[in-house]
Amino acid sequence: MRSAWILAKKDIASYFHTWLGFVIFIFFFLVSGIFFSFLVLSYSRISIEAARNAYEGVQGIQMAHFIFGSFFLNMSGMLLFLTPLVSMRSIAEERKYQTLELLFTYPLSDFDITWGKFLGLLGIFCLLLVPTAGYVYLFYYLGGQMDWGPILMGYLGYFLLGSACLAFGLFISSLTENQVINAIMTFAGLLFFWALDWAVNMVDPPWQQWLQALSPLSHYREFALGILDLSHVVYFCFFTLYFLFLTLRSIETRNWKG
Repeated sequence: MRSAWILAKKDIASYFHTWLGFVIFIFFFLVSGIFFSFLVLSYSRISIEAARNAYEGVQGIQMAHFIFGSFFLNMSGMLLFLTPLVSMRSIAEERKYQTLELLFTYPLSDFDITWGKFLGLLGIFCLLLVPTAGYVYLFYYLGGQMDWGPILMGYLGYFLLGSACLAFGLFISSLTENQVINAIMTFAGLLFFWALDWAVNMVDPPWQQWLQALSPLSHYREFALGILDLSHVVYFCFFTLYFLFLTLRSIETRNWKG
């Protein structure tokens, strides 16, 4: 496990030696900042209109649920673009420059390599998430009523969803050395999983349960609403471990050759 941590720290450090790393961070903070600002302004507008016209039921909308619930729901779409960009270099670049073979000569097991690569991706994702805590402080500074349920559940759900997407991206990265093809395949695969949620209302009831059970968004949505359901946690853990298992088997294929 110590070897995996060393490999993860190396990947995180090397990520910031490229222009892509800084571009992704700027893009993430720019888009997330726009989402948060629009939601704050939207809530203010709705509150003012409700006060003027005495709309029934509108006054019952909690500020934290409205802003952070909508924020995390909107941010889920960013993973369609963020995951391919973050994960495409992980193993594909190692294959391209033949440094993966060099890793095999180190005292690293295939499990260490898989787990270390995943921890590196997860570390980068956490570095993206941590500064967004500033939105919570800004929310409090603006006089928002703090409700930690939707905030903490939103972060937990987004972390689990991001982990699942990164595990899938890591698996795709282990299949090819071409980073462009890697990114396209990852985006297409995630788009398929997103489409499962979109198709729920287009099929008959027997199929709706199957699609909801397979769709990451269906399991993620309750986190964004501030609801903790352990079945959703189990789903994301299984999803993540399943694709990490496939990544490990993909790396082990070198032992089947010759």
